[in-house]
Amino acid sequence: MSEIEGNHSTSGSSPSTTELGVSEASLELAERVALRLDIYDKPAIFNMLSSRAKLGAGIVTVSLLFWWLLISNSSSDDLGVGVSKFFALNFNQVALAVMALSFLHSAFGDFGREMGSLVPSLISGVMIIMVLLYVGEPIVTAFMSDSIEVNTGLWRSARLALVGAGTVFGGHLIVDAYLLLWLRRFLEANEDIVLTPPGEHDENATME
Repeated sequence: MSEIEGNHSTSGSSPSTTELGVSEASLELAERVALRLDIYDKPAIFNMLSSRAKLGAGIVTVSLLFWWLLISNSSSDDLGVGVSKFFALNFNQVALAVMALSFLHSAFGDFGREMGSLVPSLISGVMIIMVLLYVGEPIVTAFMSDSIEVNTGLWRSARLALVGAGTVFGGHLIVDAYLLLWLRRFLEANEDIVLTPPGEHDENATME
């Protein structure tokens, strides 16, 4: 997938990553990021980085505004009623925990996938389970006890699902923007390395 531009010797061999001063892990990460996002040239990287960073930040900001307007400052919901059984958090604190855990799920999951690392992926799995527990708890509590009404439980679970989903999606876009920033800097620091789509690389190899 990667090529060394203009560096083929007369024997047809190309310089190794050691000769180029690039680690194999860094080159593999660059290839994985480029392949997943289907992006291989610097101008496109600039544009995608900017668009994903703006969209991701915007979605997370909307989630925060949603929390502030419909959860933190909601006059129709007694936040002290229906305290969570997980760490005894009230509804407002649960909403904040859901957003934080959702963002961590996105960050650890994406980095774990790109790095091929087990621990971040495990942490991401724990985070999303906690999010699902917090989101489902109000409606389950409403049906199984008299501490909150069913309508209240449904409305609480719906709001938690919205802020959680928004933060997960926004978090994925922000992590993508960070990886694109890393990829841009990697290519700028190693100008001899050119990333090409797998099909194009196979065609070049056949022609050679």
